[in-house]
Amino acid sequence: MIVSVPLCYVLMALFMTYAFILTLLTLKTRDLLKATIFSAGQAVAYTLLLVLLAAPDLVLAYVAVGVGMYTALFLFIISRTERYEKAYRGDEE
Repeated sequence: MIVSVPLCYVLMALFMTYAFILTLLTLKTRDLLKATIFSAGQAVAYTLLLVLLAAPDLVLAYVAVGVGMYTALFLFIISRTERYEKAYRGDEE
């Protein structure tokens, strides 16, 4: 027997999976610019999820803060520092 699943549930699962994968990529990469781009992609996935959940007030706030301000602030900070994170070694002081 084939069970009918609403398209909204499938899209929510896809957006959450996409956000989870981007979160893992953000944590794994040592390139700070790539990490910022992955984080912005994660914010877009959460924004699309909030659209599906019919929360327009949260969508507007999350787009302004999560995608806009955080990304712009991180890009500004990265431009003032080094782009790549150095590997930590416990034996160095």
